[in-house]
Amino acid sequence: MTELERMDQAETFINRYFEFEDAVNVSYENKEYLKTYIKDVSKVEADFDVKQRAKRDIMICVAAAVLVFIILFIPLHKSAVLVPIVVSLFILIPGIIFVVSLNRYKLSALKQHQAEVNDGIKEQIEILDLRIKQVEKQRDDYFAALQKKIDFMELDVDYMKNIGRIKEKLLDGTAETCEEAVDAFEQTLLMEQMTSIIKKSETKPEMDMEKNLERFGDPLKVIEENKKKKKKEKKKK
Repeated sequence: MTELERMDQAETFINRYFEFEDAVNVSYENKEYLKTYIKDVSKVEADFDVKQRAKRDIMICVAAAVLVFIILFIPLHKSAVLVPIVVSLFILIPGIIFVVSLNRYKLSALKQHQAEVNDGIKEQIEILDLRIKQVEKQRDDYFAALQKKIDFMELDVDYMKNIGRIKEKLLDGTAETCEEAVDAFEQTLLMEQMTSIIKKSETKPEMDMEKNLERFGDPLKVIEENKKKKKKEKKKK
């Protein structure tokens, strides 16, 4: 086997390792994406703001009752003032009871929906965690085998990610053997570290929800599909 063939083989092995690594990273990104759908039920209640909604709806009921009173009072005047009052109260009181009950129903439905979403997302995360463990084991087992197959370089991330640049040292004649190519790359890497300042941002990158929706799909649809399957299974039983 020539030195270039040794290098090509090592490059193929390393690229395969990074396929496992990418699969693990994507799975963790998917997990973080799924977590964004989990919300505390109490937060749902706070966001709904039932008191503010009730105030708004009661004001609408009061305005409607006043409008009806005015419409009826103008033609009747003082001759039958009791009629518009009774009709207005008949609109106001049931209206208030209705809107308060409606808001409570809406809030209850939202809380129940969020609870179902939380359970469904947690179920998906559990499945994903099992998949992550499997892929991580495959990656680690492959790396252990890789250490026995590649003997001319240290399997450090910096070296592995730059296997293409190391190969270039053979192609351009800088090195005659794989070991010499690694040594030449080490010198290049050292010079780069001495002449450049690497700045790492401490801020956490924002999650692109639309992009993740395209990559990982809609977990809410999965929950709905699972609910339908469970209902069908119950009917069969």
